[in-house]
Amino acid sequence: MAEVRPPRIFRITGAAGLLVIAAIGSVALLIEAAVRSGIGNMLLLAPWPLLVLWAIYVVGIASDIRADHTGVQVQNLLRRISVPWSRVKRVGMRWQIELTLDDGTAVRCFGGPVRSKPRRLGPGRTKEDGNAEAGDGVAKLQRLRLDAQSAPDAVVVRTWDWAATLVLAVLVVWAGVAILVTY
Repeated sequence: MAEVRPPRIFRITGAAGLLVIAAIGSVALLIEAAVRSGIGNMLLLAPWPLLVLWAIYVVGIASDIRADHTGVQVQNLLRRISVPWSRVKRVGMRWQIELTLDDGTAVRCFGGPVRSKPRRLGPGRTKEDGNAEAGDGVAKLQRLRLDAQSAPDAVVVRTWDWAATLVLAVLVVWAGVAILVTY
């Protein structure tokens, strides 16, 4: 029986740290608002830092690349694209990882490693690559593609991140109610 491995996940570097810092700042601001002006006013202020946290989450954490032996799932903001390896003709790097499909379309991966400028060289240093992680990510995806077990007639599936979309709708309604209450 073949060993089942969890999917390999590529995320934007530093996004989790930024989310934690923003969450700590948001909690501190909301606690300070509750202490100074009460829970009611804090609830009127809450949707704004929560919208910022939602945006950081969607851009930095949810936008990622998940790859396993059957295919690759790319999430760009709220859009998910599941591509079986049999449909992928090329895995390359432009500014970010880019999958070229057998029908000629390209799937650009917003989350994951990106190409950056090479670092400046100081005196006595040798030339080094600006982002070794980006090339390493492409190599890992190509290895997974070579070991693929997907059917040749598999289809590309495009869906939405309904959970994040629902949270956005709740936050927008909450912000609208807060605006109506304050005016």
